[in-house]
Amino acid sequence: MGLKIKANTFTTQRYLEVFSDGVRYVETAALGGKRGIKYHEIDHVFISDEGLLALQVGTEMFSIPINRSKPDHLQALNALLQGVQRSGPVPQAFPVGQPQR
Repeated sequence: MGLKIKANTFTTQRYLEVFSDGVRYVETAALGGKRGIKYHEIDHVFISDEGLLALQVGTEMFSIPINRSKPDHLQALNALLQGVQRSGPVPQAFPVGQPQR
């Protein structure tokens, strides 16, 4: 069992589960489903000021709202970023909405 960020609504179950070798993104809306993503497949990690976490894998984007005041969300986010960093010289985490230097 991994660390989990849940963002469920009344009609949609959506969560990101973080494991030692990658993540599982689940969205049970009409066109959603489960998607396993290995850390080395993640091209970019985006985090907005409004609390939206997005992963870019090739041309696909997977996003989920996070609540930075929830310790379990922060723990999962930190584990995700550490896993991506361990996977090799790949992505950078970009705080969306702030200028890049």
